[in-house]
Amino acid sequence: MSKEDTTSNIDRRRFIKSTAAIGAAGLFAGCVGTDPDDTSGGGGTFRIATSDEVETFDPRMNQMVWYSTAAHYLFDSLFMLEPDGSGTVPHLADGELEEVDETTFVADIRDDVSFHNGDQLTAEDVAYSLNWVRNPDNDSPNLSNVEFIDEAEATGEFEVTLHLDYQFALMEQELATMNAAIVPMDVAEEMGQEEFAQNPIGSGPFELVNHDPSASVELEAYDDYFLGEPALDGLEYRIIPEAEVGFVELADGTIHQSSVTDALVDEAESNDAVETHQLDTFNFQGLIINCLEGPFEDVRAREAVQYLVDYDELLTGAVGDLGGRSVAHMPQGVVDAWDFPADEWREQYYPEQDHDRARELFEAAGLDTDFEVDIVTLSGEAMRGRATVLQHEFEEVGIDANVREVSDGEWLDSLDNGTFDINTYGWGGGDDPDGYYYRMFRDLTNDDGGMNDDVVGHSSIGYLYEGARSRGDDDLLEDLERFDELVRAARETTDREERYEYYVEAVEILMPLYPVIGVYSAEGVTGVHTDVQGYQPTEFGEQEVFNHWQEARIDD
Repeated sequence: MSKEDTTSNIDRRRFIKSTAAIGAAGLFAGCVGTDPDDTSGGGGTFRIATSDEVETFDPRMNQMVWYSTAAHYLFDSLFMLEPDGSGTVPHLADGELEEVDETTFVADIRDDVSFHNGDQLTAEDVAYSLNWVRNPDNDSPNLSNVEFIDEAEATGEFEVTLHLDYQFALMEQELATMNAAIVPMDVAEEMGQEEFAQNPIGSGPFELVNHDPSASVELEAYDDYFLGEPALDGLEYRIIPEAEVGFVELADGTIHQSSVTDALVDEAESNDAVETHQLDTFNFQGLIINCLEGPFEDVRAREAVQYLVDYDELLTGAVGDLGGRSVAHMPQGVVDAWDFPADEWREQYYPEQDHDRARELFEAAGLDTDFEVDIVTLSGEAMRGRATVLQHEFEEVGIDANVREVSDGEWLDSLDNGTFDINTYGWGGGDDPDGYYYRMFRDLTNDDGGMNDDVVGHSSIGYLYEGARSRGDDDLLEDLERFDELVRAARETTDREERYEYYVEAVEILMPLYPVIGVYSAEGVTGVHTDVQGYQPTEFGEQEVFNHWQEARIDD
């Protein structure tokens, strides 16, 4: 299996264009900044704003998007994604995978890597880490991302053989994520999962030294890191829920990096102390409709919502100019890279706003306009914004809609138990259709281990399946079973043309069921203080401040 087969084929020009606009230079010419063999340190502490508390430091159990990036500083993976997303490079793996056959691969492991406690990283740690996530008894939320692995076997002190359940188009890309983070076997077993979640030990370029809940997470440079000690002395994530507060602290140099909302972009761009970087984030942002129970069981009621909304107003209400319309629940960049029939899909599945048609469909579904809609949202401008715009559209046709803002934990619980009519939703899917169609829309009951008995949905397709099963809707079940076959088959072949045909058919099944209001794909603006040197954020950045390509430091 070649690298071209196992990685996405997104156009490099997107990355070049986005970085050229902000004066990037030298990113691909080796490490930027100090020599990684120079362990003198003294580069300051890079302080980063984040809006959410960390729930667990164990990457095997993490569900928080921001920590999926931060965890790369604490833990390593077999591969690392290149800054432009075009492929992977070996990281803990000592060279490319050796293909024995299409479902068997051998990885040599570097023999110069140590964990933060000084223990050497070996093949046993790699095999243990992958198998632990793969074991349904451990209830890892990352299980579905590595279920292509049947078993990871330590076949030598520094050799791991990967036995796959099936050929997987995105194997190396997945092995570059924190879904496949490597942890120390002996320590993880001795501590147990709960203790390890609060006192993690990895092999990354930084190690955890302090965690003040709701305030900060502090990391310190690991001087025995196998790529050399980072120039930075440390990293500090500061919990700052309000974007305006984060920007004030960014502008005065209290922190060095923060996201910039649409309302603050102009101010950030005019501030001499701040460099702004606008990047595609390759995600899906929208609202899930409860298809299991409530007013939207009937597909005609869900279709009515599509006529109720103006997609451009939803986008503007959420993020202003910091996003683009999604197409068939994928970012425009993915649709373009795959040359999907975007114009046809827009015309067929995204009707113009028509409140009269919405009323007709509500009536056809057995509803009039005196029912109530419970809209659940996470905190944050983008989430509240889309929920508020939707609330207004319901009220325009005489339907009472209540927006209920909840905590992260309550939001996850609501997804699991279906206690909502419509819920805000975001998904980081990457630059391949698999990240949206398999990871968001598959039938979870067909995964190894199925779903926990207490979980009724957790993804839009989950509510569709459970609703069809509970109502005995055989025709819908037949369509959904075919859909599930397609999204699973698409990830089990490396032939791009076959994958293309699978996804086109899957779109034609999913879209007329209207399980989701696909609002937009975000474009994030991050602000970096000018005190930071040798640092270039990217759409695909992982372990950005110190990796194979660049190294950051603070110039006070």
